[in-house]
Formats: sequence, structure tokens, C-alpha cells
Amino acid sequence: MSFLVLRLTATAVLCLWFASAPRAQGFELFRRDPPPTGQATPPADIGGEPEAESSQAPALVLRLNRLEEELRQANGRIEELENHQRLLEEQLQRVRQDVEYRSGAHMGVVTAPPSGPVAEGAQALPAPANEGPAPLKPRKSDAFNPDANPAAPGAPQPLGTTAASAPLARPLPPPASPAPAVGAPLELGRTPAAAAPTPNGPLLTGSGVAMIDQPREQFNAALQAFQTGQYQQAEEGFKAFMAANPSHKLTPDAVFYIGETYFQRSRPREAAEQYLKVTTDYSKSSRAPESMVRLGQTLAALGNPQEACATFAEFGRRYPSATLSVKRLAEREMAKDHCG
Repeated sequence: MSFLVLRLTATAVLCLWFASAPRAQGFELFRRDPPPTGQATPPADIGGEPEAESSQAPALVLRLNRLEEELRQANGRIEELENHQRLLEEQLQRVRQDVEYRSGAHMGVVTAPPSGPVAEGAQALPAPANEGPAPLKPRKSDAFNPDANPAAPGAPQPLGTTAASAPLARPLPPPASPAPAVGAPLELGRTPAAAAPTPNGPLLTGSGVAMIDQPREQFNAALQAFQTGQYQQAEEGFKAFMAANPSHKLTPDAVFYIGETYFQRSRPREAAEQYLKVTTDYSKSSRAPESMVRLGQTLAALGNPQEACATFAEFGRRYPSATLSVKRLAEREMAKDHCG
């Protein structure tokens, strides 16, 4: 009987379980899950972004920590500077008060001693006694006061009380030595002084230097020979001038005119050498532009038109401020040599 009761009980339990299973599944179909609160995971096709963000996070944290540490250090440094500035201002105030106190005590004015501790290195002054100001000493004057000492030399005296001065005695001239008698023998060792020779040429007043510019005269003589057509004599004169005055300011002109003597005598090679010397050794002189144009002419005369055109082009680049006459000469020569 008990066995039958147990079997019926087990059968009832199984029926109840099978009846409750479909109902539980139906409730699961109508139940909705709450939306997720966290960040959604990106799709699998977007690769590398979560890993990149996760790899950058530690670096950002370290950088933020470093910036915070630097900010704390800067704040500490600012506080130290503010404290140092405040100490300097207090020391300056104490020094100023000490100086005012010292100056007042020196002038006899009683002032309050500086408050606070005395600045470092300064000694405390004793309090001045309760006395009146020191009497001022009379200042000395450089002016003469006749009332203080009427008998002093130079003091004004009443008219007629001073003794007359002795008259000034004019010294007599020394007696002239007697002229030697006619026919009397002269003493040995006493010859009459010879007259000073007069210098030749005009002299500067009080200097004794003759007003003669020897280098200029030498240059002008050679230039006059060139102007009169005496080219050989002019060449020799300019060369002698350069030998005697190697560093004279007229040396570039002398070299140029030596080239001109060759150019006028149809010797273009020697002339070109002189013109080239002016353009290289004295390129800053006033004769350099004209010498370059002449160099182009001599090169054209020697049968080198391309070098002549290059020289004229270099003249335009090197001497853009040359005189109008030299520029016109260069233009004529370029047209003559068909320089493009």
C-alpha cells in the first residue's frame, strides 16, 4: 500500500513539472532584457581602435602625472620667489630708514630711529644729546675785504697819502765797438759774419718751405708733352714720375696716359696692358671706367671682337655711374663691334 502511494506521488510531481515547462518558456519569450549601461563593443570589422586607445591610455596618464608634478614644482618656485622678494623689500625699507636717520642726525635734526632690526652690516648710532643745533661756521670768501685790514697791501688809501714812485730809468745802449782803423790788421778768429743766402723761389710765410709741388710739376710736364703730341717724351715723363712717386694719388692717371701714348702710336698690345693694370690695380680710381672702355677698343683692334664685347658688358655692370661721355663712347664701340 505504501509503495502505491509513493508511485502516485511521483507521477503527480512529473505531471506538474511537464505542465509548468511550456509556461516558463512562454514567459521567456515575452521578457525583455534592460539596455546595456556600458559602452558597446565596436564591430569586429573595425580593427585596431580599442587596442590603440588602450595602448595610449598609460602614456596619457604618465603625461598627466608629469604635468601635475611640473605644476607643483612651478608653484613652489613662485612661492620661494615671492618670499625672497618680500625679504628684499623689508631690507630695503630698513636701509632707507637707517639712511634717513643718519642724515637727520648729521644735520642736527632729531628724527626717530628706524623701526625694526638694523640692516646687516650697519652700525647703530648713539642717540644725539638734547642740544641745540651746532653754530654755523663763517664761510671763507676769496674776495678781499679792505674794512677787515685797512693796512693790508692793496687796500685803498686816501689821495695824497702814498709816496710817489721813482721814475723809471731807461737803460742806456751798450757803447758801440770802435771801427777798426783803415789799414789796421784784423784779429785772427774774428771774421765778419756772412750774410744768409736768400732761398730760391717763393716761401711760405714763417715756415721756410718752398711752395713747389715737385710731383705735380713733374706730372704736368709729362701731360703737357702728351697734349702737344710728343708721345715718346710723355711716356718717359710719366714713367719717371711713377718711379719717383710710386704711391702718389696721380699714379692711376700716369698709368692711363702711358697707355694713351701707346694707343696714339698704334701699339694696341702695350696699351691694353696699361689699361688692364688700371682696371685691376686701381679699379676704384676715376680713370678705371675709361680704361675699361679703352681696353675693349684695343682688344677689338687686336682682332678679338668677342673679348671686346665681353669687356664692354663688364663695364656696364661694374661702372653703372660712369660719366656720360664714357658711356657714349662705350655705346659707339659696342655698335661698331656689333655686340648683341
